[in-house]
Amino acid sequence: MLEKLQTGEIDVKKIWFSDEAYFTLDGHLNKQNYRYWGRERLEITVVRSLHPKKFLVWCAISSHGVFGPIFIDGTLSAANYRKFLDEEFIPFLHGHDLVQGHWFMQDGARPHRTADVFEVLNEHFSDRIIGLDYPSHFQGGIEWPPYSPDLNPCDYYLWGYLKSKVWQTSPTNLPELKTAITTAVDTIDCEACSRVMVGFQNRLTAVLVKDGGHFEPLYH
Repeated sequence: MLEKLQTGEIDVKKIWFSDEAYFTLDGHLNKQNYRYWGRERLEITVVRSLHPKKFLVWCAISSHGVFGPIFIDGTLSAANYRKFLDEEFIPFLHGHDLVQGHWFMQDGARPHRTADVFEVLNEHFSDRIIGLDYPSHFQGGIEWPPYSPDLNPCDYYLWGYLKSKVWQTSPTNLPELKTAITTAVDTIDCEACSRVMVGFQNRLTAVLVKDGGHFEPLYH
């Protein structure tokens, strides 16, 4: 990846990074759902709901901005993943001339790696796919290491930023949570996204220096 960026084969400004994350609402829940853990100083507790109300949210980020949020009911399946790629994300990209010459990155979640999903991605991005298992289905593309949150801007920037914004509003129900997430996405401008993309290339270098090990936090 770093070689392709350095030779100009890939322009970091033309990569769409994507991911999902849960946004949990810790609101007024049945106290039967609470569990209290502690060995000492039992007056200090950490409250966690056993079955929290939550949304699964999908977004994509590039130097052009953030696409989303897409709210997913229940768990992500290959069928609903392909559906919103086909009906929402890809038409948006074509409408703004953001497909030609652009790359698409997805993580290694199993619903991302079916033949049907790879087929629709290949149809629009050709071999410009960064993702686990893609090269085994089509020629080209770049294999992506699983469990690599240090290298995905969604993980090292987007989700943390959005959640910090959302919790400032203290949503008390799911509709308010959904509105807060959408509003937070709208606060991210292209300038911030461009800085995050520069950070991606710096992180590639840091991973190589550490031979795949942990490295000190890098700020976007």
